[in-house]
Amino acid sequence: MDKKQDAVDVIKREFAQTLPGVDVGAAAITGRIRRTNFHLNRNAEEVLNRFNTTGASFDVLAALYAAGPPFQMTPTDFYRAQMMSSAGVTARLDVVERAGLVARSRDPRDRRGVIVTLTKAGQKTVRDAAQALYRRQAFVLKVYTDRERKQLLNLMKRLLNSLGHLGSGTRLPDYEAAIRPWVREFPALDPWLVEFLLVNAMLTARINRETDGLLHDLDVSRTAMIVLAALRRAGEPQRLSPAELSEAALLSSAGMTAQLDQLEERGLLRRSPHPDDRRSIYVTLTRAGQKLVDKAIEIYNAGHKRMLSALSSSDRQAIDVLLRKLLIALEASNGAKASRE
Repeated sequence: MDKKQDAVDVIKREFAQTLPGVDVGAAAITGRIRRTNFHLNRNAEEVLNRFNTTGASFDVLAALYAAGPPFQMTPTDFYRAQMMSSAGVTARLDVVERAGLVARSRDPRDRRGVIVTLTKAGQKTVRDAAQALYRRQAFVLKVYTDRERKQLLNLMKRLLNSLGHLGSGTRLPDYEAAIRPWVREFPALDPWLVEFLLVNAMLTARINRETDGLLHDLDVSRTAMIVLAALRRAGEPQRLSPAELSEAALLSSAGMTAQLDQLEERGLLRRSPHPDDRRSIYVTLTRAGQKLVDKAIEIYNAGHKRMLSALSSSDRQAIDVLLRKLLIALEASNGAKASRE
């Protein structure tokens, strides 16, 4: 890929060639937010591995740490803060409790309730890992000028605030309150970077939640939609290799195999031996798959336009340019790293 292009540029070009009447401008902006978050999370996982933890576990520990002394929350607090199902939060709590990083006890105010407390070991893990994380992500500061940093963060915060009144109605956590503990505990960290990373993560969570709502009635997941759309915009004969689809959907090969199994079972795509290489296969969109994805693309794009309705045309153009600048840097860095592995 040209260093002056990011993955979203490629997607836009493919849509222009195969479905020229489809306006993907809004989805390109939300896509850049999501892809930026993916690459930042990938960087974070590399750091967290050194502390024997994962991004999912660190989210739990960070939420407890941000609550301040005595570093306690109820499971219900987690459901709201993490925007996750109760089963998902319980699974994460099980992992960090086994590692000795949190402890669960009975809530003295409610005998049926539970209190989760960050242990001394958990507090140390958060402090050490947080500083390592911000050192890893500090390159973001070099991508932008001071003026660009201020402009990007203001636009992202405006978008985040507007999404709090849209769609699912799930209340967003107060990001201003979430930032304060990190600025207080880590005064050496650049406060812009702290806020940018948090707002980007929260924006991604909200965009994902709203997208799930958009696709719910079609009985298709976000990931399935991305896979089907990749095949649709590939042009005739609308076929790609599993590796190409994994790259498009930002999925591991194992994750893609599971996704293809489900979609093939529903008759939305089919896998066939590659005509030139018997050891390989290619994936083709079926008529049923094309019919479904065409409807999904229409709903998806209309919904993402609504997500950006709080931003003017010039604001959308500005945030798109700024996000593209960072995504190009992230893809170049992580792509070079992957080629060495």
